Amino acid sequence: MSKRSARSDWPQIITTTLVGFLSVLAVVAGVLVTNSANRAQERLTEEGQVTERFGSDIGLLGSSELDVRVGGIYALQRLMYDSPADEAKIVEVLSAFIRDHTPESLPASSHVTTSPCRSGRATSNGRPSHPADDAEAALEVLGSRLILAGNGSQFVMDLTWADISGASLLHANFDGADLRCAGLTRAYLIGASLRGAALRWAYLIRANLTGADLTGAHLPYTNLTHANLTHANLTHANLTHANLTHANLTSADLSSADLTGADLTGALWPTGAAVPEGWQRDSDSGRLKRVTTSPTGSRGSISGTVFPEIDP
Repeated sequence: MSKRSARSDWPQIITTTLVGFLSVLAVVAGVLVTNSANRAQERLTEEGQVTERFGSDIGLLGSSELDVRVGGIYALQRLMYDSPADEAKIVEVLSAFIRDHTPESLPASSHVTTSPCRSGRATSNGRPSHPADDAEAALEVLGSRLILAGNGSQFVMDLTWADISGASLLHANFDGADLRCAGLTRAYLIGASLRGAALRWAYLIRANLTGADLTGAHLPYTNLTHANLTHANLTHANLTHANLTHANLTSADLSSADLTGADLTGALWPTGAAVPEGWQRDSDSGRLKRVTTSPTGSRGSISGTVFPEIDP
């Protein structure tokens, strides 16, 4: 082949190469567009499936059969795991289910210094000593939701006025839960997390809160008579006017807790911790008793620090 012939072939070679390169780019672009469209379609399909599952699971909660309702609750738990974006809706639905499937706490006689609500006694008026199986299952799902979802998000559980006396909520996560006026008599809350929970006027009579974390919890007027708060963390908790009669506070952390107006009669106070003003340890039993009637307006907070009341 002559040099002149070789030079005359270069334009054709370059053109052929360029056309081939552009063809490859077009194929790659087409694949990318197709993949993007496929992914969008897959997302739409998945969202449709989630919506369908949500509606189906909600329908199960309305069944007259206990096992069907419980199945619906655990189906929602699975959906919450598969679709964290729907966690808030599921928390709201299960909270409403618990409120609707537990006795409502009973109204108390109105008085300025008493709570406007109370939990019925576990054995009175035919009330069950613990929640029904479906309500207990819903509580279990709510209490473990952050571990399941793993996204660290916080959604408020509205359990106001629900009587869940005797509920087993060991190591449950109820951070920020709204439990005002809730009945938690004899509830098992060992190791539970109730950080920042609203417990104003709640009934925790004889509840077991051993090792529970109540940091920053709002407990004004809460009834904690005979409650076990051994090793509980009550740092910065608002316990104004709370009833802690005969409560076991052994080794509890009450740093900066506000105990203004709290009734500590017969309470077992943490060893080595300063006893609130107006109270002293009984030399025989070690339980607290009043020194004298506290002057009007006196504060009962730890270390004499005055903390403002928090109204959740």
